[in-house]
Amino acid sequence: MRAVILGGVAWNTMVNIDRFPNPEPQTIFAAGTHEAVGSSGAGKAMNLRSLGADVTLWALVGDDEAGARVRTEMDRRGIEFIGQIDPLGTARHINLMDADGDRISIFANAGSHSFDVDPFPVRDAIERADLVSVIIHDHCRAFLPVVAEAAKHLWVDIHDYDGDNPHHREFIDAADYLFMSSVAMDDWRGFLEERVEKGATVAVCTHGADGASGLTADDGWVDVPAVPVPVVVDTNGSGDAFFAGFAVTWLQDRDLPAAMQSGAEQAARSVGSTELSP
Repeated sequence: MRAVILGGVAWNTMVNIDRFPNPEPQTIFAAGTHEAVGSSGAGKAMNLRSLGADVTLWALVGDDEAGARVRTEMDRRGIEFIGQIDPLGTARHINLMDADGDRISIFANAGSHSFDVDPFPVRDAIERADLVSVIIHDHCRAFLPVVAEAAKHLWVDIHDYDGDNPHHREFIDAADYLFMSSVAMDDWRGFLEERVEKGATVAVCTHGADGASGLTADDGWVDVPAVPVPVVVDTNGSGDAFFAGFAVTWLQDRDLPAAMQSGAEQAARSVGSTELSP
């Protein structure tokens, strides 16, 4: 299986605390801290690679220490990394993680929002790919017509879409495989049913510890519970892990229940690790 992930890399500092602080001046002692590659594109790429896929990841990175660390980690994992230099530097996030696995993400450096992307270096990889996913960054819109021209089915994760944010609309309309979280939308079932009626092949909604729900025109709804985890170490990347587990199984046999279960199992493996993927 060949996968191409377009966009979404950061260098993260993870800070573990017992509970989120009140908004007032204070001193907090962390339970632990570490640094790691972050963001949704990297999470999908690393999880797909851990499941045996050949992965190409394109992303903006700076000509800086954080960018060098990202490149080193991708090389260590056997991921082909194609970086375009961001003059604003590599995106860096500081993630506060409480004991329940909830997160406050601070963008220490957001990197460039709008950027003149050159799709040429990844055209060949897109042509050869079994899976192409575009991350919903503004600068990644440049890849949508390239994927359409290559006649590839597009995989899109809209994360905590609330049903109204216009930023997501172009990505939603282009998606053949649509993934989301239910955290910000009550009528996620109605939304995904509409997307399947309009031609999406698969629509999936994850619910954290409450499992996930998937829909196709032929299968109807398939719900799976979350796989129990003895110790939750870090919930960062669990949605990307579900995406990867689902994709690898789906592309083997187009079996929705089996793909949903594989997604849940990979998500469980992910939350037991301090990295975005096991």
